[in-house]
Amino acid sequence: MQRLLITITKAAERFFAVGAGLSMALMFSIVFINALRRYTLGKSFEWGEELPVYLAIFGVMFGCALGYLHDRHVRLAIFIDPLPASTKRWIFAAVDLVMTGAGGMLAYSGWLFAARRGNVESSGLISTARDLAELTGIEALAFLGQMYPWQFAMCFGGAMISLAAFLKFLERISGETRNLDDTSGELA
Repeated sequence: MQRLLITITKAAERFFAVGAGLSMALMFSIVFINALRRYTLGKSFEWGEELPVYLAIFGVMFGCALGYLHDRHVRLAIFIDPLPASTKRWIFAAVDLVMTGAGGMLAYSGWLFAARRGNVESSGLISTARDLAELTGIEALAFLGQMYPWQFAMCFGGAMISLAAFLKFLERISGETRNLDDTSGELA
């Protein structure tokens, strides 16, 4: 069972890391290319102003989940540090359960938000999305010009944080936890 937990946790860790890295790399590339175009040609891509903002939101969500999985998040250490390691372990496990629920609520509220306002067009992306759909013949690509896929970041992020917190909870109660007194991330 612990071997399966380790395999799933490592797969989630890779997924979160690749998602965060890819989001940030795409965001940087778009901003860089748009800046070059603006200063050399005097105009930039219309979608290049809005898309990096949405990619940053996805990147932050991936990064939050990765940070939680690595146990590298903000905590009130002044209250926790004086406690014995066994007590800390159970407090952190309880916090993991709370965060699993909070991530689920974030996912649900993100879903509701995207469902209510998702059909609103993204002013910087709609014409490019329609052109892409027309060029490829894939009408579904026009969907990228709506706000739904970009507002869905909150739903997706909540689900990832919930998954990360639950995996961390299972890691803690299985005894396969990272040393809570060591910041190196090595297993105890």
